[in-house]
Amino acid sequence: MNKKAAIGLLAAASILPHMAQAKVTRIVIESRAPAFNGASFGTAGQYETLTGRAYGELDPKDRRNAIITDITLAPKNARGKVEYVATFQLVKPLDMSKSSHLMWHDVPNRGGRITIVCCRAQRRRYRP
Repeated sequence: MNKKAAIGLLAAASILPHMAQAKVTRIVIESRAPAFNGASFGTAGQYETLTGRAYGELDPKDRRNAIITDITLAPKNARGKVEYVATFQLVKPLDMSKSSHLMWHDVPNRGGRITIVCCRAQRRRYRP
């Protein structure tokens, strides 16, 4: 790489926004259950729902985390980080070798599932 290209890359990298980091330190799967009442879907077959919690930490001194209300007042661990817990639900084929290898991410609204519920309602409405 020539000198001009290297300087250009460094200049571009310096003006790009830097992302705040939150580190996941542990994932706990609390339950596994058949999804969709055990119904089978084409070549993917049956699905299961994994429910659990992701534990993590973030730096309250990082200016990019300042958007979090009162983060500087939160208790800190021995590393000076603020710990957090997030719940999750993951719906996946029982046999991952039959999956499409794509992931559908559903952003929860006050703890509720949005798209799976919407899909169920649409399916009921348009069922022949």
